[in-house]
Order: sequence, then structure tokens, then C-alpha cells
Amino acid sequence: MRTFICLAVTAVFLVVPLPASGVRADVYRCVLDGGHVSYQQFPCSNASKPMELKDRRSGWSSLRPGEQDLLSRYRKKDAARRRKPSGRLKQPGTETSNCSNKRKQLEAVRSKLKRGYKLKEGDELHRKHDIYTEYLRQFCA
Repeated sequence: MRTFICLAVTAVFLVVPLPASGVRADVYRCVLDGGHVSYQQFPCSNASKPMELKDRRSGWSSLRPGEQDLLSRYRKKDAARRRKPSGRLKQPGTETSNCSNKRKQLEAVRSKLKRGYKLKEGDELHRKHDIYTEYLRQFCA
């Protein structure tokens, strides 16, 4: 009976992970030859002192206020760019021959992608698809 209890307790300790909050790893900043900076776990010299880290948590953290402002500016610029009419103003129903040629080329590439292709053709087909789609987005309505 004692043996069973000892085995059960040992199994629980092996399976259940213990929290590592009490573990502390010091970080040392070392300036190497040539001015290169290295961060390491062990001191560079006897006079080295560990760095004071403000936050030891890892994982996701929210944006700082300056980063939030920058992100909102980028989003506003992107939204304004998407609202602008692309290219030249055109009459509805008229399409240049360049646009119709690009549409035909894009359809040919799409059909080839759907039908199947050789392995070495894949990158070229995807590149052409991206180029034609971008051209039509920029210059054709």
C-alpha cells in the first residue's frame, strides 16, 4: 500500500507542471569587441551587474499610447487611399483595349490555375495573376 501511494504521488509530480514564477534569470548586457552588444545569462566580467528589467512577463501586451496613435493614423491613411478613385476618370461602359487584353490574360491564367499546371509553372502563373489583378485594380474600373 505504501508503495502504491509513493508511486501515485511521484506520478502526480511528474505529470502536473509546477509554476515557474519563482525562477529568476538575470540578464547581463555586454559590449564586445567592435562595439557589438550582447545580452546573455552569465556575467561578462566580475564587475558586471544584472540589468533591471521592468516587466518580466512574456506574451501579448497592448500597444503603448504612441503606437496606438501611429496605428490609427496608418488606418486613416489606408481608408482614405481606398476611397480615392483609382487611375483616370472614365466614362461608364468604355474600356480601353489594354484593359480588355489584361482581363483576357487574367482569365487565361485563372483557367490554367484551375485546370492544373506543372510544378515549375506555378510561381510564374501566380506572379502573372498578381500582376494582372493589380493592373486592373489600378487602371481599369
